Amino acid sequence: MASGNSVAAAATTRLGFDEDAYLATYPDVLVSIETREFEAAQDHYERHGRREGRVTAEAYIQALGLLPKGVTAADGAVMDLDTIVVSEGGTVLVVGWTDDREAALHSVSIFASGEHAWHTTSFSRVRRGDVEGALQAAPGHLFGYWVVAQLAPGLDCTRPWSVRTRLANGRFAQKDLRPRTVSDADMRGTILGYFAAADLYGNRQVESVAAFETGIGAALVDLNRRVVNHVTAGAWASYYGPAGGACIGSIIVCLFGKPEFLFVQCALFSAAPRAREYEYIFVSNSPELTETLVKEARICGQIYGLRIVLVCLPDNAGFGAANNAAARFARSNRLLITNPDVFPRDNGWAQRHADIVDGAPAAQTKLFGAPLYYDDGSLMHHGMYFEVDAGISVRPDGIATRPMYRTEHYGKGAPVWSRQFICPRPVPAITGAFMSADRDWYETLGGFTEDYLFGHYEDADLSLKSLSRGVPVWVQDLPLWHMEGKGSVRRAAHEGGILVNRWLFSRQWGDFIAAELNGPNPSCALLALPSDTPILQPAA
Repeated sequence: MASGNSVAAAATTRLGFDEDAYLATYPDVLVSIETREFEAAQDHYERHGRREGRVTAEAYIQALGLLPKGVTAADGAVMDLDTIVVSEGGTVLVVGWTDDREAALHSVSIFASGEHAWHTTSFSRVRRGDVEGALQAAPGHLFGYWVVAQLAPGLDCTRPWSVRTRLANGRFAQKDLRPRTVSDADMRGTILGYFAAADLYGNRQVESVAAFETGIGAALVDLNRRVVNHVTAGAWASYYGPAGGACIGSIIVCLFGKPEFLFVQCALFSAAPRAREYEYIFVSNSPELTETLVKEARICGQIYGLRIVLVCLPDNAGFGAANNAAARFARSNRLLITNPDVFPRDNGWAQRHADIVDGAPAAQTKLFGAPLYYDDGSLMHHGMYFEVDAGISVRPDGIATRPMYRTEHYGKGAPVWSRQFICPRPVPAITGAFMSADRDWYETLGGFTEDYLFGHYEDADLSLKSLSRGVPVWVQDLPLWHMEGKGSVRRAAHEGGILVNRWLFSRQWGDFIAAELNGPNPSCALLALPSDTPILQPAA
């Protein structure tokens, strides 16, 4: 029969090294870490603990949770576990709370059916009004915590998992709960929906950045990339209207939630001379609308004589990825990214666009936008610039500041007769509501960055990718209406996605913006307008 130590050693080999259990068993190691003699518990274990046989000691084995059923290693720490959600790709969401008013929450560990699967000392905190009420605690303390982890796919979810929280004083508690399994796409919505509804102290934008920097942001980006790759691989295209042939441009429209804009855009764009020299690619992020869109595309192809390509996706890939997927079906060298709620202001749009592409210098047309107008005739957009704000978050325990990056529109609200706002010129960024791109340049840039969730900031990101390669984006005189916010629906998960995107964009471009692009008159030399630059006359 094997000895107790042999059994313990075998269990330790199976479970692996556990930071919480090691520190709970050996407080002297915790002191050594606090005095910086060792960087972490595993550092002590590798240098001394392995030789001393510490992980085979009965106390350590008990701390691992190898106790009789129904017994935990808790010694009075108070906690509870709300949910464990696991996706098919191995992403895990854990939501719970702990009473750490006397000693701060130090770490969270996950045991998947007995196997030590994950450990972190980095997590995000949220306010829990229900816990405040149950503990009769005054507002001001963040009892809730949530973590997002990436584990190996295929872990056993048929039995309960354990989540262990350890406080800074060494006390810990453990709770068992059977995980709920979902698809990667559902997990993305679950995480974003949870965070969008979470209660925080202070400035939500500032606190969101702090939350995502715990590792949650990176885990969400990785999860979203898996979802996007799966969704775009399932793209299905159908063709309507006249047969193929050469076309001078491919108008790409991303649809979500509202099918009616396909018909409206076809009706309004088709009225222009030369409109039939373009093809119209509608890409749908709403699989439930597929049958409706097929009927609409067939009718529009017959009524208006337009070449229509309908690209349907099996789920929501987001704005950037959907446009990239649609671009692969384009049959021209010019891509016109257009929102479903953008329409021409006059019937000269097709000729005007062709004149800009053919007549302006190539550097001004590789990637350009257009002036967009509100329905009252005032200017909505003539290029974007960046502002760096000192985000301030007033918390119960103090005030925190963090640089926050936002976009602003040149000339926003200007009356239609203010011609000085609409002269063609280079700008730091243009909106994805309308972009005209040379296809080769678009593909050189890699198209839209697909790490952004659902929508927001991928247009500014594409603009800065171009600028960082020496080609600033321009705004040319091609006036369009924009019924802002009318072309799609907004859901709770999208609100969470916007927060992730702002964090991701700031992480990618914050230094560049702060150095050369802050404010409406940035110092970046590439944005200066040469005195001899030929300017097309504004449209009448």
